Amino acid sequence: MTRRAHGFTLFEFAVSASLCALLAVALLSRVAHYQAESERVVVQQLVASVRTALSVRAAQVLAARGEPGLRALALENPLTWLARVPQNYQGEYYRPPADLLKPGFWYYDQSDKTINFLLRNDTFSSGTSKLLKFKVELLREPVPTRSGGRKEATLGLVFDRVKRTASDNTN
Repeated sequence: MTRRAHGFTLFEFAVSASLCALLAVALLSRVAHYQAESERVVVQQLVASVRTALSVRAAQVLAARGEPGLRALALENPLTWLARVPQNYQGEYYRPPADLLKPGFWYYDQSDKTINFLLRNDTFSSGTSKLLKFKVELLREPVPTRSGGRKEATLGLVFDRVKRTASDNTN
């Protein structure tokens, strides 16, 4: 009776290494998915917090200063309304250069009055920019007047994502 040597043969080692590599690839793809998903959730949470803060501020301003106060409120940096700004907030800029911006961070662009978030990964879809832009805008509606003409009445403020523009394609 012959004794078999203990240990791996080269073939067994190759099969084991292949299986470990496949498991590592599967694990890494799931980790990347969960990182992208957590980034998406963090963005949604901050947007929800700003919308809540906007509702509170709009009610206060409307009661104190009326419609002109709402117009002024639409030009403010909404992150200043929060009890605490996010830890990943870079600050206010006027058209910041791309090399200044860090992925995974928020900043306020004074040029177009938008709050911006630069994604680490493109978590929303392959056709979108890596730069998410959000803005406070006045809701206006035409109302008839007694003279038969129309004028616009302010209904309130809304905080929403800005649609993609030509300048987003460069980011």
